[in-house]
Amino acid sequence: MGKKKNKNKVSGAVKTAAKTEKKLANKLKKELANLGEEDIAKVIAEIEKEEAKRAAASEKILSQPPSARAYASLTPHPTNNELIMFGGEFHNGQQTEVYNELLFFNPVTGVWRQVKAPGAPPPRSAHQAIALPSNKGELWIFGGEFTSPTETQFHHYKDLWCFSLAEKKWEKVIAPNGPSPRSGHRMVQLGRKLYVFGGYNDDGRECRYFDDLYQFCLDTRTWTKLTVSGRGPCARSACIMLPVGNEALIIYGGFSRVREGRTEHTQTHTDMFKLSVKGTAHTWRSLSGGNKARAGLAAAVNVHSNRGYVFGGVCDVEETEEELRGEMSDELQVLDLETFRWHPVLLKTQTQAQSAPAQSAPAQDTHGSDDTKESVTVVTDDVFTMKLGTAPSIQSPTPVQQTERVASGPTARMSAMMTVQRSTLYVYGGVLEKDDKQFYLGDMYSLDLHKQNEWKTIIEQPSLPDWLGTDSEYETSSDSGTEDSDDSDDE
Repeated sequence: MGKKKNKNKVSGAVKTAAKTEKKLANKLKKELANLGEEDIAKVIAEIEKEEAKRAAASEKILSQPPSARAYASLTPHPTNNELIMFGGEFHNGQQTEVYNELLFFNPVTGVWRQVKAPGAPPPRSAHQAIALPSNKGELWIFGGEFTSPTETQFHHYKDLWCFSLAEKKWEKVIAPNGPSPRSGHRMVQLGRKLYVFGGYNDDGRECRYFDDLYQFCLDTRTWTKLTVSGRGPCARSACIMLPVGNEALIIYGGFSRVREGRTEHTQTHTDMFKLSVKGTAHTWRSLSGGNKARAGLAAAVNVHSNRGYVFGGVCDVEETEEELRGEMSDELQVLDLETFRWHPVLLKTQTQAQSAPAQSAPAQDTHGSDDTKESVTVVTDDVFTMKLGTAPSIQSPTPVQQTERVASGPTARMSAMMTVQRSTLYVYGGVLEKDDKQFYLGDMYSLDLHKQNEWKTIIEQPSLPDWLGTDSEYETSSDSGTEDSDDSDDE
């Protein structure tokens, strides 16, 4: 009879890996002790435990607008003329603060109110939120990340939460087979289902990007990892994902890191895909992108006009072979969700201010080559005038785009919060990169998509917040693009 094998015996490689993990854990504990920080998992567990102790919901009117932040969620209330803000983070160069504030803004009265309800989620940023009218109003939140004050530790969530707007009560929804922990993902609603795509997870040793697609059924409260036919988007985070009716969605752009051999470089994507849903069948189809490569774009959809709006972002501009410069944008664009073409948004005040000089300009030389000619169609509605050329307008800017803005509005930034409520577009906060520093903003603007012809300032940004970091913490814009600002672009 042969010798009985020890089923509990492990290989030398496994033992070595376990010892390495133990050494790293002990090293981290020492580093955290020196910094005065606790283990991040313990901190999150304690926060969630304290939130569960809350007996009843409380509400207060804020005397001041919310603090500056980025990577929060700004969601239109499903039944009231309000906006719902949750979470987000602020960084001043030395410390990072992550929020779990649940805030409501009334655009008619200009009043902000904070609701503290039993069982709230722990703080997070770069999560996703969707508000639904079912059950007298629900707010669904998935994923995101929590960062320790010194940015030594990062924790990515895979939890799903539902807030009852009527009962003012949180519920942590336990549903197996959902997405892995992540942030920088995107989530949209199609009918009675929520779709989650992409994102990334960085545990401090490895950064992994995802290209998986999950579906959560609101009726059965079950997750399904979808198998989709056709070629879809590669792994990425921080893309644009917008619903097209109740049977399709589009994905544009995004950000990822690509490893080639021993080197790693960042990639800002400019491709576009459409996911068609027919019953239980899901199919990817590639579309023409035709837009600039920008990361950190803010996006929102106006379901009544079937248009998507995209604002801001940052793109890398090569100055030398070894150095890149980040160029931030304040451009507002519209994506037609029927033709999937991009157009710049020109306010009526802008086009009116430029119309007289344009009409009195000397005639163009018509004897040039055909390449200099362009067929232009002008489309005007109550709010916007768009000039559509034979080439995508983003590649052939009109003279109006190159002139100074007539109407004031949000300045250049990335990772702002943006949404549409009752045909009004709202932009809040974001991040401004300036002189190798990152300033988190707290201003807010609105643009009435029916009546107004200019931006309205709701909250002013009187001055930039103090930056407490040093130049050595953030290298050149090129270096921050591969390290620190990568996290911003990811989200």
